[in-house]
Amino acid sequence: MSASPESSPTTIDTLAPSVRAVHVDAAAVSGLRPLNGVGGVPSPVTGFPQFPDMTPVWKEAGVTLVRSFDWVSRLDTRDNPTSLFPEWDADPDDPASYNFTATDEWVDAVHAIGAEVVFTIASSIPSNKLPAHDLEVYGRVVEHIVRHYVQGWADGPSTSIRRWEFGDQPDLGPLHFDGRPEEFAEMYAAFCAAVQRVDDSLIIGGPALAFPLNADAAYREGFLSFVRERRLPLDFFSFLWFTDSTRDPQNFGYVADDLRRLLDEYGFTATELWLCYWNYLSIPTSSAPSDEKGAFQAATTIALQDTAIDRAFFFRADSGLDPHYGMVDPAGISGAEGPDERTRALILAGKATSGERLAVTGGDTSGFACLASRDGDTVRLLVANFVAPESALAPRESDTFSFRIPIGEQRIELSLDLPPQRPELASAGVTSAHVTIDNLPWAGRTVSITRTALTGDPTAPREARVSDAGSLELELDITPQSAVLVEVTA
Repeated sequence: MSASPESSPTTIDTLAPSVRAVHVDAAAVSGLRPLNGVGGVPSPVTGFPQFPDMTPVWKEAGVTLVRSFDWVSRLDTRDNPTSLFPEWDADPDDPASYNFTATDEWVDAVHAIGAEVVFTIASSIPSNKLPAHDLEVYGRVVEHIVRHYVQGWADGPSTSIRRWEFGDQPDLGPLHFDGRPEEFAEMYAAFCAAVQRVDDSLIIGGPALAFPLNADAAYREGFLSFVRERRLPLDFFSFLWFTDSTRDPQNFGYVADDLRRLLDEYGFTATELWLCYWNYLSIPTSSAPSDEKGAFQAATTIALQDTAIDRAFFFRADSGLDPHYGMVDPAGISGAEGPDERTRALILAGKATSGERLAVTGGDTSGFACLASRDGDTVRLLVANFVAPESALAPRESDTFSFRIPIGEQRIELSLDLPPQRPELASAGVTSAHVTIDNLPWAGRTVSITRTALTGDPTAPREARVSDAGSLELELDITPQSAVLVEVTA
């Protein structure tokens, strides 16, 4: 990276095809969507020492919201010693009947970095996916769990949890819910009633849909019909999306548009849209180099800002150690030797999405993406250069993706509908950028410029002079499967 001499500015007409002109207008300010959420295990806690402490990374990345689902303690519907309510013949009104210790420590770990918790109520997969035996007892148990984390019942944490989600991928065959859709819906009704008995201002939603484009489905249209007919709260509708089958950062916007249309059609115009899981790959047999994954993360974080999504949670923002299936999830953000490009992508993207958004041009829908922001005395520019693999560019025969998930001795066959394949996904072949930043508030002053890539530590700060008109020009190497954060500080 270098600062171009003020006396000999580069013009767009002279740029080679491999060089992209990127222009930032530091005076054109708009808001950034609050999409810097994550899912994953925060730290080691009592009874579960095997998990690394991710909270320093999350704090550096400016994580604002953490979804609890992959924590070990869940509300199972059958007896389970690690469940929040281990034995279903116990007294729901007795604090001694609950198992809060590990989960309380995880909640405190999240709150300690200044983030909030989205608490997900779901059973303990893969050992149990059955519906509740007794909805009245189930509702009483949910109510006491909510009281613990909202009002401090049974020595609950001091910081209240305001957001509550029910369900996790009930449409994922028998893997996550082995009951009838009607039973799931009635459990949601019991959940809503329990939460509202504690505090009717709490934020409620679900169901973490696994196949959000599969139309006329029991857990999509069927679920919305049930909620509408019963007049139940639905402050947010949650879904997930991974791109094993497409490798396309623009998928998320397509899916969000379809769901937004559906919610509005059913009358849920005020219901927010939450992307409760997102990542490049999720199927255990999928693989890709870590730099490719990191570049995708950065490009997708940028693309999400221009979607109908109100909240987003990157999954998994931890080592990938899966406490349920006993494997290392390919969606984790560090390798066997520790943090890698995926970890740095989370941090760089988090920094770039803090403060206020600035107008920027030069990105495309082929994986070359740009996001600019200003946070106090620092202007940031995140540039990602993700290149989809050849397998994603080959014409596909169908927009239905069928796959098999190996879980122990089981082989679960599933299929989901996909967004249309985009010819624009093919890379434009960009390898560097000529960056112009106009309307900086530091006209005529010297600024400090640092560059941080996915592959290493920040460069030593370099000084450059802002022109008298408030402009700065930079040359930036941005090779395929990379991302770079440029920080300009007064």
